[in-house]
Amino acid sequence: MKKYYDATAKFHRKFKMKGTNNEDMTFRLNLLIEELGELAQAITKGKSRENVIEENIDLLNLVLGNFVSLGVSPKEIDKAFWKKHKKIMNRKKKKLKNGKYRVLEFK
Repeated sequence: MKKYYDATAKFHRKFKMKGTNNEDMTFRLNLLIEELGELAQAITKGKSRENVIEENIDLLNLVLGNFVSLGVSPKEIDKAFWKKHKKIMNRKKKKLKNGKYRVLEFK
């Protein structure tokens, strides 16, 4: 993860994003929505596996960029990841009324 984070941080430095609209979270949210739409199109239009991977990488780059923009360190990301992972590993899988399955917290 650190090498991906470092590569994203290098991108931010190269294009001097510090203190610009490029680090504004509302702007970044809009970028994520746009890229998620591109991923949705790739999937729903039956595009190639390679294209679906590329769209996921675009999302990964943006998420890592969010962390860089917020000043979140790789160590903090790692800690937060494992905390959340532990939480979701304790969830149950449930069959929904439509016959599909979902893993989430049921209350």
